[in-house]
Amino acid sequence: MKQISHLSHYFFRKDKKQILSFGMIILITALILHLALVLALRIDPAYDRLSDELHSADIDMVIPQMTDSAALSDAVRRHPSVEQFEQQRAILQKAVMKDFRGTDFELNILFYNWDDHRAIHRLSCRQRSEEAVQNPIYLPLYIAEFGEYAPGETITFSIGGKDFPYTVAGVVQEMQYGNASAELMGVFLPDAQYRQLAQALEGGEVVNYAVRTVEGADRQAVLADLRKTAKQQQSPVLFSLTREAKKQSRMMVTNLLTVILAAFAVIVLLVSIFLCRFRIKTTVAEEMAQMGVLKSLGFTSGGIIAAEVLPYTAAALLFSVLGVALSYGLLPSLVNVLALQAGFRFDVAYSPAALILTAALLTGVTLVFTWLAAGRIRRLLPIAAIRGATDGRSMKKNRFALDRTPGSVHVTLMLKQMNASARQNALLFVVLFVMTILIAFSGSLFYNGIIRPDHLMNTLSDESPDVILQVSSSDIVGMKRAIGSLDGTEQVLSYSIRQVQVGDENAVAFVCEDFSQTQNDGCYEGQNPVSDREMAIGSALAERLGRSVGDTAVVTYGDTSRSYRIVGLVQSVNNRGEICELTDQGFAALSGGKETHSLYVYLKNGADADGFIEKAKAACGGEIVSAVNAAKKQREAQSLYIGIITVVIAAIFAVTALIVLLILFVIIRSMITQRRQEFGIYKAIGYSGRQLVAQTAGSLMPVTVAAALSSALLGLVWLPAVNHAIFGMVGAMKNHMEQPVGILLLFAAAEIAVTLLISVLLARPIKKIEAYSLIKE
Repeated sequence: MKQISHLSHYFFRKDKKQILSFGMIILITALILHLALVLALRIDPAYDRLSDELHSADIDMVIPQMTDSAALSDAVRRHPSVEQFEQQRAILQKAVMKDFRGTDFELNILFYNWDDHRAIHRLSCRQRSEEAVQNPIYLPLYIAEFGEYAPGETITFSIGGKDFPYTVAGVVQEMQYGNASAELMGVFLPDAQYRQLAQALEGGEVVNYAVRTVEGADRQAVLADLRKTAKQQQSPVLFSLTREAKKQSRMMVTNLLTVILAAFAVIVLLVSIFLCRFRIKTTVAEEMAQMGVLKSLGFTSGGIIAAEVLPYTAAALLFSVLGVALSYGLLPSLVNVLALQAGFRFDVAYSPAALILTAALLTGVTLVFTWLAAGRIRRLLPIAAIRGATDGRSMKKNRFALDRTPGSVHVTLMLKQMNASARQNALLFVVLFVMTILIAFSGSLFYNGIIRPDHLMNTLSDESPDVILQVSSSDIVGMKRAIGSLDGTEQVLSYSIRQVQVGDENAVAFVCEDFSQTQNDGCYEGQNPVSDREMAIGSALAERLGRSVGDTAVVTYGDTSRSYRIVGLVQSVNNRGEICELTDQGFAALSGGKETHSLYVYLKNGADADGFIEKAKAACGGEIVSAVNAAKKQREAQSLYIGIITVVIAAIFAVTALIVLLILFVIIRSMITQRRQEFGIYKAIGYSGRQLVAQTAGSLMPVTVAAALSSALLGLVWLPAVNHAIFGMVGAMKNHMEQPVGILLLFAAAEIAVTLLISVLLARPIKKIEAYSLIKE
């Protein structure tokens, strides 16, 4: 064992720079992989733990207060799977939050009574105003932080054309309706303010049925039973959600980021595997004579292999731990971004499981592949190895002979050098091919998220006009004509969002006069409805109802039900696929035409949305109930995504450049070591150091160009599949991401340029080596 330790120490001292380069790649892999594991192992339990601490409901069901009855509540309590039940009063309104990150944000708001006792969905107050405030309100974490409302500041809700200003008295953390993904947000008013709002609105009071089920119950089945019970009691369900659906919507971005980080780590791990295999095989080739001597002295093949493998395995273990330690410096910032989207905060705790998994995986993979790569040592015969060959046939054919190859002698020497470095070129090709996958992905993100941000936003959001007008006029045709005649208007569509019931399932209905004129078509199978008897439904509804294109489904709104033929399947990330589409005529048959309408206004390029809203209010007077600058809201969301995408692209380029640097360091150093005499001869016959540097760097370029271009062009094939898989995880069955060949080639060219620059810099030591020294060594 002592002999193996001494031999291993010798191998480490000889290849320490290459081993440290390998360790740096392992460090990067460990950092990325550990981030993914911590997100997977810590955030999910943290969510469940907080839900349990606040005694959150397993099922929430919102019904109108006027239809609530003792018979309904008793029937809910008697359900065999219901363990605990509580009724929570609230006021449900579609409200516009003024100055939400500089724009107006429209959302369905549940105004709860802060002073009501809560056994279920308890509240955790994270911040309070230090002084007593007038007209107080308590905001959930999502609204307070994303909307940038601090305690003591004013928030104004516009409801039905009336403004209701409140002063933020505190920020609460709760696990019910705590982020915008559920399209419903809860805020909390003290009893006096709650009563004033209820009296001012004269309607909209609802009751939230908060239900905790027995352990092991099928919550989706229980919810279906409770919906049927409510229907039997003639009480419409306005909104319902299970604990699982709630968690899915709030953890959407976290789960997506975890998958991307894990994939990133796997790609870098593949690079590290190729590198360690290359170094072991190169060491065996370079140290062949020494291997023969060692075998002649009595060292076993297993002992020599162990001595070769030990430095790489130790480096993998050490740098894995260092990578884990560095990841904790990045975790707080990452968690802050995710917590903002999820609407709850948690502490970043040390995870022994993530550390063990990261270190064990990287060390184990390194051990296995280095041991396999070193297996060649077993086949070495001592005499043949001392002579420098494993099979007695070490001579290679002289390709690109100087006297027979046409063209410049400098080009011929570069080709000879490239042919003599076949193993290094193979490694470089594989590494650059794999790394260009990341480059192509970042190029796709750059184009679809920064150059054409509408591609990404249309994938993740629903129809997004420039201005949304809520109008009270029954003459919707006249209103469209009046709005359409204003300067800057390009198109006006009647487009409304309503809560309906499809079969026994609640759904959000998108109601439009003509879906073919919309700018963000979410239909991914079949077609949009065109007649009053047609509808399209979301993927989640189709799955739960067991319906597909060509089937029929019953839609209920209020007390009216009607059958529609399903002509298409549509997506909605924000509503988790629980949606349907109806034409204006189709919905009018349900509502009797008594509902207020929304007008979606699309402006010409360069038109100012705020200025247009002022003109619309001046022209139509009191017929406009509310107006939202949707374009500004969209820009705010885009700026958030663009910031994230910019960080991702910069990180990918930085990691790629660092890995290419480390790989080229190993490759060029190996080339210089193996061909020192040849370089010395070239210098002795008159070649300058600059020419040798150019030849060495140039010999790597054909492989570099081939790997980068082939991988980038193959991105045209695999990128659509990757985008479909990634966005499909969040319910986007149809995405608008494009892969322009020009962008992919541009990013590949940038990688080639970086590789050339690094190659030249790393080959410069050749200039400092004297000809005599090179020949002698």
